[in-house]
Amino acid sequence: MEQLASLFGARKLLLEGGGKINGAFLKHGLIDEFSTLIFPAVDGVAGTQSIVDYSGPEGDRPGAGQALRLTHCEALDGGMVWLRHAVERAPG
Repeated sequence: MEQLASLFGARKLLLEGGGKINGAFLKHGLIDEFSTLIFPAVDGVAGTQSIVDYSGPEGDRPGAGQALRLTHCEALDGGMVWLRHAVERAPG
């Protein structure tokens, strides 16, 4: 991130990776917001990646000290829901 800021002047990125890249960025405190679209469907597949899929050392907690605060909720066509959550320092 420091190199991107230095070379290109980037201050914000849209992270559209899978669960592993999201988990790595969350671990390092580099996510300030989650924007999630939820589509009403069920697949029942076990073992598939989630929005955050961290695979660090056992007992490591990539979201430790962080909390989500809902900032936006909107119902869209087809029963889809758009949620936006700010990532903030956890209380306490």
